[in-house]
Amino acid sequence: MIERIINLLKNNITFYKKVREDFTYHSSTIEGTTVTREEHTKLANLKFNQTIRDIELSSNTNENDAIENLNCIKLFDYVFENLNQKLDHDTICLYQYILKKDTLLHKNVSEETDKYRKTFVSAGNFDATPPYMIYQLMDQLIKDYEIRFPILLDDIAQYHVRFEAIHPFRDGNGRVGRIIAFKQCLENNIIPFIVDSDTRKQYIDAIYIAQTKNDFKYIIDYFFEQQKTFMIKYREYIENNNILKTNIELLPNERKVLQYLQKHIDAKRIDIQKALKLSERTVKVLLKNMIGKKLIKTIGTNRSIAYNIL
Repeated sequence: MIERIINLLKNNITFYKKVREDFTYHSSTIEGTTVTREEHTKLANLKFNQTIRDIELSSNTNENDAIENLNCIKLFDYVFENLNQKLDHDTICLYQYILKKDTLLHKNVSEETDKYRKTFVSAGNFDATPPYMIYQLMDQLIKDYEIRFPILLDDIAQYHVRFEAIHPFRDGNGRVGRIIAFKQCLENNIIPFIVDSDTRKQYIDAIYIAQTKNDFKYIIDYFFEQQKTFMIKYREYIENNNILKTNIELLPNERKVLQYLQKHIDAKRIDIQKALKLSERTVKVLLKNMIGKKLIKTIGTNRSIAYNIL
C-alpha cells in the first residue's frame, strides 16, 4: 500500500499537488497564518519563475505569512525529492532555513535561521529547552531514532513529541516537526498523515499530555486517526483499498500488528512476536481474534503459516 502511495506521489502530478497543498495549508494554518485557502492554492500553483508578487493578496493577508506559506510548499518539495536523506543536525537545520528564507526572521535575525536557537522561548504553556542544552538533546534524539528498528508509528509520535519539547529553533518548529513526521512515514513504509488544522486542539492537547505525563497514547491514537483520514480523503487515487479498517474499533496491539504487516508482507508469528515483544500465547490469541474480525488472513499451512492484511 505505501509503495502505491509513493508511486502515486512520484508519477501522478495531480495527486502530488493535492497532497502537497493540503499538507502545507494545514501545517501553516495551525501556526496562525493569515493566508486563506484560496490564496494558498494560488501559491501552490505558482510557476517556477513566479513569486508572491504574481498573485493578489487580500488586505488581511500578511505578506510575511505568504512568504512562509510558499516556503512551506518548497520545503515539502525538497523533502520529497530527497527522501532517505539522513535526518541529522544539518538536514534538520536546512529544513528550517528553507521554511524561513527571505522572511522577516531571516532578514532581521539571520543567526536564528539554519541554526539551533540562541534565545530562550516558550513552547506552548511551558519554557522550551534552554539554548545551551539544545544540541545535546537533539543529538540524543537523532541517535535514538537511528538505532530504532523497525520504525513504527509509535516511534514517529515519540520523536515528534520530543522534537517539539526541545523546540530547537526560534520559529518554525511545528512545521519542521510535521514534515519530518511525513518523511519518516514514507521512508519506513508507513501510511503518511496530515495534521488537519480543524483538529488543532486535539493535536496540541495530545502533545501536551505526552510531554507532561509521559503518556503517548493520545498522540499515537491521533496520528492513527489522521492516517485513516488520509486513506479516506485520497481513496479515489488509492483505489479505495482501506487497509486500516476504519469501521472497526482496534485494540492497541491490533493496531501494532497492522502497522507491522504494512511493512512486512507474509510475516511469521515469531516475527510479530519479537517485534511487539509479547508472549507466544498472547500473540497466538491476538492473531486468532484478528482473523475472526477479518483484519488479517493466513498464508500457507502448518509451520509455514504467514500473515497478511486482509
